[in-house]
Amino acid sequence: MRPLSYALTALLGLNSVSVAYAASPDDWRSSQATSPKKGRKSGAKDHKPQPSAQHARSPEYITAYGRTSPLQAVPVVGGKLGLSIQHTPGTINVVSHDVMMQRGYAQAEAAADSAPGVSSGGSPGAPAQLMMRGFSGNQILVLHDGQYFGPTTMVNRPQNSFNLESVQVLKGPSSVLYGQGAVGGTVDMRSRTPTFDGPHANALISYGSFNTWNAGVGGSVPITRTLALRTDFSRTSSDGFVKGADPHSDDFTTTLLWKPTSKFTARLSMDYLTDRLSTYYGTPLVDLAQTGGRVGGLLGSSKGLGITRASPWRYYNVRDSKAGSVNATPTLHLDWRVNNHVLFHNSSYVIYSKRRWNNAESLSYISSPGNIDAAGNAIAPGSIGRDRFYVYQNQHQVGDTLHGQFDFSIFGMKNRFVLGGDAYYLRFIRNRGFPSANYADSVSLVSPEATPLGSFAGEYPFMKSPTTMVQAGLFLEDVLTIRDNLRLVGGFRYDWLSLDRQNYRQNGQFNAATSFKGHYNPDNFRIGPVFDLTKNVSLYGVYTTGEDPPGSNLFLTNRGQFAKLSHSRQGEIGVKASLLDGRLTTTLSLYDIRRTRMLVSTGPDTVATAGVQKSRGVEWQGDFAFDRHWSLSGNVAYTYSRYGSFHPSASVDASGNQVPNVPAVTANLWAIWSRVADLPLDLGAGMRYVSARKGDYANTLSLKNYALVNVFVGWHAYKNITVYGRIDNIGNKHFIQWADTGYAGQVMLGAPRSFSISAQADF
Repeated sequence: MRPLSYALTALLGLNSVSVAYAASPDDWRSSQATSPKKGRKSGAKDHKPQPSAQHARSPEYITAYGRTSPLQAVPVVGGKLGLSIQHTPGTINVVSHDVMMQRGYAQAEAAADSAPGVSSGGSPGAPAQLMMRGFSGNQILVLHDGQYFGPTTMVNRPQNSFNLESVQVLKGPSSVLYGQGAVGGTVDMRSRTPTFDGPHANALISYGSFNTWNAGVGGSVPITRTLALRTDFSRTSSDGFVKGADPHSDDFTTTLLWKPTSKFTARLSMDYLTDRLSTYYGTPLVDLAQTGGRVGGLLGSSKGLGITRASPWRYYNVRDSKAGSVNATPTLHLDWRVNNHVLFHNSSYVIYSKRRWNNAESLSYISSPGNIDAAGNAIAPGSIGRDRFYVYQNQHQVGDTLHGQFDFSIFGMKNRFVLGGDAYYLRFIRNRGFPSANYADSVSLVSPEATPLGSFAGEYPFMKSPTTMVQAGLFLEDVLTIRDNLRLVGGFRYDWLSLDRQNYRQNGQFNAATSFKGHYNPDNFRIGPVFDLTKNVSLYGVYTTGEDPPGSNLFLTNRGQFAKLSHSRQGEIGVKASLLDGRLTTTLSLYDIRRTRMLVSTGPDTVATAGVQKSRGVEWQGDFAFDRHWSLSGNVAYTYSRYGSFHPSASVDASGNQVPNVPAVTANLWAIWSRVADLPLDLGAGMRYVSARKGDYANTLSLKNYALVNVFVGWHAYKNITVYGRIDNIGNKHFIQWADTGYAGQVMLGAPRSFSISAQADF
């Protein structure tokens, strides 16, 4: 097999796995935890060597074959079997806390963007959206420490990276692991946890363009031999690259770890987040035949639309806009290793969230006379007509997951079996309203006035839509080691889902025509072999299914739109290799996904049925350490994504069209020179490329490709303190990051060139 592995290496070239650590805090069966009382190793018999003191602080670190190995990472997002990245039949990317800090990723979405084929965007109404393998929105499952919070477009918020140990990404359908909403992939944001190896402290302060501040302070301390505490607090704030957007967030996380014996661990955590999202809802598209003076290099339109030179970086929202939330999530994790062959894990959680929006969200260029606003005033052609839309959300959720892991032999073959169940109750109340007129008011295209929200006929009383979801599921996973170099991995999940969607009119009357109740029983499975060509080179194949609620926002669905569950399936093959004594890590995957009976968002408060969406592509990633000073990381992905039969409106046939916001090609490259000339100095540069995309279902709007270059210099001022200077988008490239299909008259611009300086301390 050795010549074949060398041939594969030559074909794959360089690669980038973004992390060189692993083993999750929930996966202590694979860790090297020692009993705080007896100093005895716990867990299975085949212990791996202890990490160095420097890395031992991280509970997500593992050592294999006597040295660090990225493919031996055991990220929780891959399932409950405790499989390494190398032996998981699927594509997993992990971005560590250290990588996020070095590259300047202030929020988790930027870290996810660095994975192959991932792009992000969204608007304040549906923030921090991720696109992968041709799917986005609620078809990407976002977890926080393994917990499901609800539909992504409703509940997801930007997450400060300072509080996170890692961002873990699993590509493709994973309903068999997490129950619902995971078609394009799953992203798990893992919080930092305490350790027993002495007190540690971390701090971060950063200031940059647009009056942008980032600050964080945290630390871990062993209170007793069996009790440890970690607390982190971070704050981000900015005027925004569109002045007036004013985003900020405060994130407080704390975890108390109790380990009375080597066989039992209890971890109690609290995450408390308050924020105000950026209230920049986009830049309006105008009729260039009337305005002229377009900004080139941004988009193309068969309808003659574009962005005039007078409108970039203008703020068209009201001056007292609102887009804030309060989120509190206590969780309790319990681990009990009965013996070397049996362990149990239980996690319980409660979620409370309150979210408020009140904005001028929709922008429309007025091209002709005859339009009036809510007050009866004529709107001059060339102006921007605006709406008003407010949404108040209250979410209460409680859930629990219990599973057991059992190691035994079948006819002399090693086998690991996981059996468990989970359940949650979710109560979601959504109140909303908007003026009865088409346009609430209007502002100038060239110099929009800072007007207040105001009050308009038809806004109140609000329309109320309470939704109750009750879910219970049984799941199993299994890995059978047929031979030392051949494993068969499988999984199955069966769910009971009860949904009660209620709508009330403005007069408080129950709307039976749009309300509905439903009971659903999805079942999903995955199966795939993993074959080791050598100890460090593996081939895999996997087939996975997903049967879950349709892709669009479940809390917007009305009677008649959700008769059956959506079905998806994926086939994937790939290779993973760690070569040159671990200095070269490379992976390659090919996939094909098909999803049927799905819903997509076509407006701020509406959805439509898309019969089929197909996606296939190739993803490659690589990481090469030339020596202890030079390293190169990169990835590239190709995605082909199209709709089947799809009519988003009576006038638009999108059948066969390209899915909006999906780039055919994405690429990332990072080069780092550490300890330049043996000085306490690091230099780094990164490049990100995103190819052209479509901006609407009809494919009449094309968003141009773009390439961004970022550079940084790091000065190790003291052995525990590093000062960074950064320039992002050094070429000041103007580009469109996202086109929200629910807001056809506007697009979201990306950030222009920015500067920042930061200081980071780790003790």
